[in-house]
Parts: sequence; structure tokens; C-alpha cells
Amino acid sequence: MRKIFPILFATLLIDMIGIGMVVPLIPILFTEPSSPSFLLEAFPRSSWYFIAGIVTAIFGLMQFIAAPFLGELSDIYGRKRLLTLGVAVLALSQILFGFGVHISSLAVVLASRAIAGIAGANFSIAQASIADVTEPKERAKNFGLIGAAFGIGFILGPLLGGWLAHAFNAATPFWIAGAMGAANVAFISIFLPETRKEKVQERKFTILKGLHNIKSAFKDADARPIYLASFLYMSGFAFYTSFVGILLVSKFSFSESSVGTFFGIAGAWIVITQLLILRILARKYSERSILRYSLILLALSISTYPFIPSPVLIYAIIPFLAVPQGLSMANISALISKGVSPEKQGAALGINGSLLALSQGVIPVLAGAASSLIGIQLPFVAGGLFIITAWSVLFAFSRKQHRLA
Repeated sequence: MRKIFPILFATLLIDMIGIGMVVPLIPILFTEPSSPSFLLEAFPRSSWYFIAGIVTAIFGLMQFIAAPFLGELSDIYGRKRLLTLGVAVLALSQILFGFGVHISSLAVVLASRAIAGIAGANFSIAQASIADVTEPKERAKNFGLIGAAFGIGFILGPLLGGWLAHAFNAATPFWIAGAMGAANVAFISIFLPETRKEKVQERKFTILKGLHNIKSAFKDADARPIYLASFLYMSGFAFYTSFVGILLVSKFSFSESSVGTFFGIAGAWIVITQLLILRILARKYSERSILRYSLILLALSISTYPFIPSPVLIYAIIPFLAVPQGLSMANISALISKGVSPEKQGAALGINGSLLALSQGVIPVLAGAASSLIGIQLPFVAGGLFIITAWSVLFAFSRKQHRLA
């Protein structure tokens, strides 16, 4: 069954490249009136940032609802069937996004992002497939395949999306992403075996499972501080990711390809951190020792971004943000894993996934509203403050951290 791992890796990589293609285009489509693809000509300028935030947030919000639900459906109907369906729907949503851009329809674009969020919850099914064929002691290592696919996809997706839009038009990346998704469906259908062998009885479902996961996070007294710190940290970084592209366009007039290149470089540094720098530091330092410094450096870097005076410095500061982000992401996850008993590992993964999706579904809306009312600097300052608060939960206010380390 080891051949399943490269198949799942390729499947998720293709998905993530398609999802990543939208990243450099949102600033152009919603905040750059000189672009021929600008979609908000009929809307007042004061609403542009808020609408951009909604378009970003709806993807995460639908993932928050769908991820635990799809995971449970795959227990009953099989991983392959649900994964194939999800990839197919994601491909259709990309084509729908391209059509929305082509006809300049905000309603179609919003609908496509909602559908993409539901289908993009495939990672929960991929995790379940890996767990089906992996011994518990090997799961953390094999789950790293998902992280690697996300990291590489986040490098290639924005690069391709930006370059294709610059060379052709803003709809082109989505036609390409849809075609890649269709090829992905054929790839899964032919090569991926079913990993769920045991029959599971049908049970009652609820679309509120994500909310139940949040409730469970704060019922666990031992793990509560690390869950809270994780949510604050992910929310702080979501402020940055949802609006840094808009900052680059509004302050420095970056093109689609320039924004894509920026995200590609940042993604490359995160992958280098997780594959190389993290392994070196982990031999000498504990998770908490690394987080004590990585969170502070990340908070300072995010807060600095809107005040950087030149594009050259924008690129120069990327490692000072991407490296602590890569270190923080890996070590927060490790602390969560160590903070629960072996039989709760799966539940902990689901809970933290719900916290991540919730932060990505709520924060861009807050960032958009704050930017519209006060200024584009606010999301970055708020992001830094959220991450400093996460640091405080871990190192200043919690009296139980010795039980989690």
C-alpha cells in the first residue's frame, strides 16, 4: 500500500497549485481599478477592501463547515469516492471562477469560491487515507506528505497564476486549473486504490461538527492553552496572508506576476525551513524553546510590512517572516500532538484543522472591514498583536505548560 503515498501527494499537489493560482489575482481583481479585469467598478472605493476580504474568507469558512463533514462521509462511502468527487467539484469551481472573471460577475466569483472551499476540504480525506494504511508511530512522518504538497503547491500556484494572468488575462489561470483538476480526476480514478476496508454504519451527520470541534478544544483543560495559542497564532498569520498581496498592489503597484513571485519566494523559504532549518534546530532545542523566539520574530516581521519603504526591502525581509512562520507552524502542531493522549491524536488533528479553517474564514472579513475604515496598515499591526498574544498564552499566562511540553 506504500504506492498510495506518492499518489496522494500528487493529487494534493495538483489541488494546491490550482487553489494557489487565485492568490496573486485577488488584489488585481478587487483593488486595482486600472486592471482590465477589475470587478468592482460599480462599487464605491470604500468597499473594495471589505469585498476582497469576503472573497478570501468564504473559502476558509466553507472549509470550516465541510472538512469534518466530508471526513465522516468518507468513513461510510469510501475515501476514493469522496476524494474523486471533491477533486471534480474543485475543478468545476475553478472553471466557474474563470467564467465569473470573464463576464465580470462578482456573484459568480463568490459562488465559485464557496464551492471551492467545500471541495478544497479534501485534505481531511487525504489524512484519513494515510491513517488507514499507516501504523500510529509512522503517521506524523507520513502526514508530512500533506504539508509538503501544500508547501510546494503554494510556491508553484501563485507563480503560475501570476505569470499566466500577466501573459494572457486574469481568467486564464482558472481555465488551466480546471483542466488540471479534470486530469487529476482521471489520475485518481485509475491509480488510487480504496484504503477504507472496514464497513462503517451510517450515522447522523451535522454541518455543525466544526463548531463541536471548537467546543471540544476548550473542554480539554490540559490542551486548552495550546489550542488557544494555536488559534491566535493562525489568526495573526491570516491577517498577513489575506492582505499582503493587496498591500503590494496598492503601495508598490505590483503586477500579477510580481505578486505571484513574491508568494512563490515566501513559500520556498517556508519549505526550506521545514525540510532543513527545522531539522537542525529540533536536534538541539525543544518545541517550546523554538516557539519562544519564532513567534516574537514572526509578530515583529508582520507588523513591519506596511511601513517598509521600498520593494527591494519587501523582498529582503521575506526570510525574516517565512523562516519563523515555518518554525512556528511545525512546532505548534507538535505541541498539540504531545499535549493529548495517543488515542486522541485523530481528534486533535480535526480540532486544530477546524481552528485553522475558522481563522481563515473570519479574519479576512475583519481585515477587510478594518482596512476600509482605518487603513491598510491595521491588518498587519493586528496580526502582530494576535501572535504576541499567542506567545503570552504559551509563556506568560499558562500555568500548565509543563504538562504539554
